Amino acid sequence: MDATARADAIVADRLRAAADREPVPGPAHGTTAAAIAASISEGSAYADRFAREVASAVRGTALALEAARPHPTDLWAASAAAHPDPSVWFEQAVLLGHPVHPLARSRGDLTDDEIRAYAPEHRARFDLGRFDVADRAANYTDGRDLPLLPAHPWQAARRGLGAPARTWPGAAPLMSLRTVSTGDRHVKTAVDLQLTSAQRRVSAAAIHNGYFLPERLEAPARRCAITLLPETAVWARAEGEPDPGLAAIVRPAPHTIGHPRAVPLAALAETCPSDGRPIAVAFTGNDPEAWWAAFVTVALAPLRLFADTGVALEAHGQNTLASFTGDMPTGLLYRDFGGVRVPPEDFPGIIGDLPEPDREARLTKLLAALFPTTLTAIVETFAAWSDTDPGKWWATVAAGVRDLSLEPWIADAVLRDPWPIKATTAMRLAANPTDDIWARVENPLAAA
Repeated sequence: MDATARADAIVADRLRAAADREPVPGPAHGTTAAAIAASISEGSAYADRFAREVASAVRGTALALEAARPHPTDLWAASAAAHPDPSVWFEQAVLLGHPVHPLARSRGDLTDDEIRAYAPEHRARFDLGRFDVADRAANYTDGRDLPLLPAHPWQAARRGLGAPARTWPGAAPLMSLRTVSTGDRHVKTAVDLQLTSAQRRVSAAAIHNGYFLPERLEAPARRCAITLLPETAVWARAEGEPDPGLAAIVRPAPHTIGHPRAVPLAALAETCPSDGRPIAVAFTGNDPEAWWAAFVTVALAPLRLFADTGVALEAHGQNTLASFTGDMPTGLLYRDFGGVRVPPEDFPGIIGDLPEPDREARLTKLLAALFPTTLTAIVETFAAWSDTDPGKWWATVAAGVRDLSLEPWIADAVLRDPWPIKATTAMRLAANPTDDIWARVENPLAAA
């Protein structure tokens, strides 16, 4: 089967699964991704848009499959050799992106050549330009000077910025494509592209919250063995207001703040294209049960933070990284605060979507990100590789949750009730496609 046929089958399977769990307009009929997309979107005012997005996802998935390469035996050595930032290899090893989203490899208006030039699964490298935009601002200084504005090369060309004043050579895109590593920093750029579910710009709220929230949340996060990656920003102004299409958020790369072995949780579930070995299994040695128990303790840290503070991290596989000592996971890193939800009374001054007075709505955000997508993907690959019952691995998760002695309403939501999952396909067929819609899926911890 060629890459296009394989890609079509992958996207078709994800569409069928979405139709089974989400409130989409119609049932899934047909054998191709295009046919299923047409059937589940029948009657929607956004069916044509959705059809184009699915076609883009099939194309991007096919290109990703063509780019697949076997994993090296020694992943730590490979990551050290791949880039000055050792997290880059793991970021770029994630081939198909989000584990359940049908549009995970939809790349908006990018051409095939541009996808190969800029997408992480193609192991891209490029120069990241920094521009002397006349009207710009920042919440940090470069020495004593106003920082230059980093801009993704695709966006710089689109906005007609001309030649950069300086560049960071050899920049490498991370999992999100628009965030790139320059070696010692991660730069989240703005691009006028729809990647999966949204246009990827940098809002004024993101600039504000990313600067203030990590500082205020740092101490309780640290007590839960979570390191928050602090953010600074530089942005252009249009008529005195921040231009969301010309802005960048800058974070330290994990290895520069004491985490030389940092792996996105999504990468742990990634399997080698040649032999099927998950990346996590490369670290387990002769005692996978002990490794898994250590990992579960680390992975449940956002739940501890919620119990302590009411703050819900959107702890999905892209935003959340495990920090390793040797081959053992010993801590968690969290980046990108746009999906965080905080109790308003405890976080005055935080703006936009982040303040959420409903504690159950906050918990939904956390559970949906961590359990039915991220942890499920890792459990499924672990079980498939070892030919074991997934329940064996879920039992360790359930025991770890019980050890937290959570309030009953939180414990029930984690251990007994069906889990929430973001209805990403239904959202693409809604009038406002970025507003969250939730579905429910079976909770494997209920039987653990």
